[in-house]
Amino acid sequence: MTENPILQKRQGNALVLTLNDPARLNPIGAGTRKALSEALENAEADPNLRAIVLTGAGGNFSSGGDISTMDAPQRLKRINFEHVKHLANQVTGASVPVIAAVEGWAAGAGFALAMLCDTVIAGKSARFMSAFPKIGLMPDYGLLGSLPARVGQARARQIMLYAKPVSAEDGNDYGMVDTLCEDGQSVTEALKLADHIETLAPGALQAIKAFDSGRLDRAIDYERDVQPGLLDSENAKEGRAAFFEKRPPNFKAV
Repeated sequence: MTENPILQKRQGNALVLTLNDPARLNPIGAGTRKALSEALENAEADPNLRAIVLTGAGGNFSSGGDISTMDAPQRLKRINFEHVKHLANQVTGASVPVIAAVEGWAAGAGFALAMLCDTVIAGKSARFMSAFPKIGLMPDYGLLGSLPARVGQARARQIMLYAKPVSAEDGNDYGMVDTLCEDGQSVTEALKLADHIETLAPGALQAIKAFDSGRLDRAIDYERDVQPGLLDSENAKEGRAAFFEKRPPNFKAV
């Protein structure tokens, strides 16, 4: 993890938060999650803020959870999932719109984080993947609830079950992506939307957002109860080993 896992930059009425570990494609580990949570908490105290833009450094949004930290003791895993739930609720319950500006890969937890946002703007070469089954896990960060809300239950099931990449163009057709743009322009387009938000009544936007607040609690509670056990499974250990050894996993029937 880099010294500053989250870069913060105020751009007019918007705050740009950048996942900052580009050498590893911006994985989301405990340190990054904590820094992002703190940045969102501080943002809520800014009465002049009208939008938050969430993006990644180095041409990728996020490769997902930090696999190198997934061997933590069971107790810590459960604590971590309480933090995951808190962060997810911070994104969905933010008092201002949260805009994901996606370039490159948004996979696993990175994909789920993008799906929590109110609006997803993606470069044309961006790719999305619910990669969890590739390492023996189920989706988390609320993806079990957020993805069906965007694309419908049937399509969400296919995306989550089979862990195949989804292009930005297909994502736009499905409803995962709200706006397509030229590569490298997602933050610029997000800031244009932030300028438009300046013309809208904050209370009205908060009321619209509040209707959906808490809708992911059931999904995240289920993830919290089930995922720690999967993390300890032999298949998850094999998935992590295969990832680091750059080979196909040899999963066993359960």
